[in-house]
Amino acid sequence: MDRKNSHYCILGTGAIGGLIAAHLSHSGYNVSCIARGKTHEALKSNGIKILREENEIHVKPKIYKITDSIPNIDYLFVTLKASSLPSVVKDISSLITHNTTIVTGMNGIPHWYFNGLTSEYGNMRINAVDPDGIVTRGLPPNKIVGSVIYPAAELAEPGVILHKSGYKITLGEPDGSQTKRIETLALSLNTSGLRAPIRKNLRDEIWLKLLGNVAFNPLSALTGGTLAEICANPDTRKIVIDLMNEAKTIGEKLGANFRLSIEKRIKGAEAVGNHKTSMLQDLEARRPMEIDAIVTAVQELGKITNTPTTVLDLISSLLRQKISVLGLN
Repeated sequence: MDRKNSHYCILGTGAIGGLIAAHLSHSGYNVSCIARGKTHEALKSNGIKILREENEIHVKPKIYKITDSIPNIDYLFVTLKASSLPSVVKDISSLITHNTTIVTGMNGIPHWYFNGLTSEYGNMRINAVDPDGIVTRGLPPNKIVGSVIYPAAELAEPGVILHKSGYKITLGEPDGSQTKRIETLALSLNTSGLRAPIRKNLRDEIWLKLLGNVAFNPLSALTGGTLAEICANPDTRKIVIDLMNEAKTIGEKLGANFRLSIEKRIKGAEAVGNHKTSMLQDLEARRPMEIDAIVTAVQELGKITNTPTTVLDLISSLLRQKISVLGLN
């Protein structure tokens, strides 16, 4: 496959999807984005602008609606929130051809997590992210390359992205193999200014990032605090440690290896500074939050592995109460 002539399409052009689209497009790749409503109008008129201290990127990739006649896609980046997948997966499946590779880039536990995983738990389905198997049917695991996305970015307005830090997007085949499709994808991302290492066991990376997501995301939505503020407060830092310990225990029972200690994971988040988590950004913008993939899925995996999630259950209850009070459910 000629990587320069391959068609890279981004579905979900928020902060992360827009960042990926801008880097690939700026480097001369054939890039399109699928958007709707005001986002479609803004991207069609103004393109995508990445703002950061050291430089700016401004590109105008091709913009489609999901109902348009879209040329065959070689790499489809799905950077929507996992909670929105069940309602749009039928439309997404119509974009997939024999040659399409799906790159999932959502926070939390992916729907394909157990696929190809040799363990006592077999090919289980996680109801929180794949109700009735609808996502698996629309996005077949054999078509998927997984990713764990680390850049910290915020959407200032449709098409305008504030890139705070980070360029790393870790890639991995669900079965741990080294394929031509993942090598081509990694090379494309690397040559576009991003950093895309390939990992044999991407699930280790999923759990390492999830340690931060499961702790900082709900706490930030409850308190309004940034990463640095949550870490600086002794009480919330203690809650972070408790939440991370619960998640780490579940991950280890599922076979994950953690290359960083919890303290180092917290220090890494602290170093990002006054960054608002995606969940806090969504709350402030009155958008749906990624509760199912980040919180509910971990609670479900806790039940599967007979692991108590006492602190997470409490935080989850408080978060859902806040959502109800604000009328966001």
